[in-house]
Amino acid sequence: MGDTYVGSKIVYDHNSVLLGDMNLNNKSVNRYHMSIKCDVLVVGAGPVGTTFSYVAAKSGCNVLMVDRKNEVASPLRGGEAVSKFLFEELCQDLPFLEKVYTWPIEDTMIYNPVAKIVTKEQKWKSFMMNRKEAEKIIAQAAVNAGSELRLGTTVTDVVMKGKNIEKVKAHSIQGDVEFKPEIVVGADGATSLVRRKLLGDKLFDGIKDWGCAIEIEVTNLDLDRENSMQLFMGDITGGYGYIFPKGNDRADVGVGARPFYGKNPFAARSPLEDFYLLAESNPDMKRQLKRASPLEIKGGIIDLSAPLYPVYENTILVGDAANQNFAYVGEGIIPGWQAAIIAGQKVAEALQSGSNDVLKQYPEEYEASFIAQEARRTVKIKDNISSVLTMDLPNDLKSMLTAMLEL
Repeated sequence: MGDTYVGSKIVYDHNSVLLGDMNLNNKSVNRYHMSIKCDVLVVGAGPVGTTFSYVAAKSGCNVLMVDRKNEVASPLRGGEAVSKFLFEELCQDLPFLEKVYTWPIEDTMIYNPVAKIVTKEQKWKSFMMNRKEAEKIIAQAAVNAGSELRLGTTVTDVVMKGKNIEKVKAHSIQGDVEFKPEIVVGADGATSLVRRKLLGDKLFDGIKDWGCAIEIEVTNLDLDRENSMQLFMGDITGGYGYIFPKGNDRADVGVGARPFYGKNPFAARSPLEDFYLLAESNPDMKRQLKRASPLEIKGGIIDLSAPLYPVYENTILVGDAANQNFAYVGEGIIPGWQAAIIAGQKVAEALQSGSNDVLKQYPEEYEASFIAQEARRTVKIKDNISSVLTMDLPNDLKSMLTAMLEL
């Protein structure tokens, strides 16, 4: 289905650029209002939204992606560590991922106040990938498959009849625009506007548990081991500090915390303050980072809630918008990719059959997948960790119990 832009005076095709009527007498410019029809509107062009778009476009759908950012993967929000086994499995459906730079992680060391635990289990073997490069490779694959990508486009509102989204309103660099899609995909992250509109229009609708993190890419390191992931537990409320090597004398370092498990969360330090204090006070971290210099700082909230039901008439949620993540570590890209692959296939089938009832098969097939079952198990692990955090126990004992639950 082609795009149609409707101005106040004329209809023009997608090859035209119309800024509006110019009245030379009063020197005013009136922007035309644009109305765009498409099969599928994807709100959010992160790694999950673009993966969905690749699968759906490859299946013949007319897919339009919009994102408020002016550059794919900038600013970068998510982490770069992924399960080696699951990443390699997903490369079968997403072959372009093989182009992404990856650095192998062979084992994990967990430091806490009373012990150091080293695990070489297969499930802890990981890749550190170049996330920014990965997101651009996926976006490129989606566009090459036939999707259209519009950056600098911020969704401001949706018009619904019941739970059916009829119109999506946005502001773009060309002015206000109104989308009229057959199906809407909310891939706009943990504070998803699409989800909020469906669930009640409050900022944190759908979020039942959350954390926050700061991550710094650094260079000039003195690492003990270049292929070991390191976690530092016991000093960060509800979380841990970390060093994740990524090769070429670089590493991602930072902290993830759950401040509401502290005694006075509103007086808690920021994650950045926590990191610098930990990097100075922990001898193992300090030794390795004493000469380190930052290259990039990123951060944000981490949704640790249980997955949401993701289908609402003609709208589906994928990725962090549907709380599809490994909750005890807050890692969402692997579950998000798996969900996006299934969702893309089901949206194509729904459009081909003319029935949105097909969309209900998406959560059924996702929940039956190995990755989704693992994600469900991580919610239970996270809840057990939460129980330990609320116990009246010495901090050292809490740290040891938490470490064992992480394993």
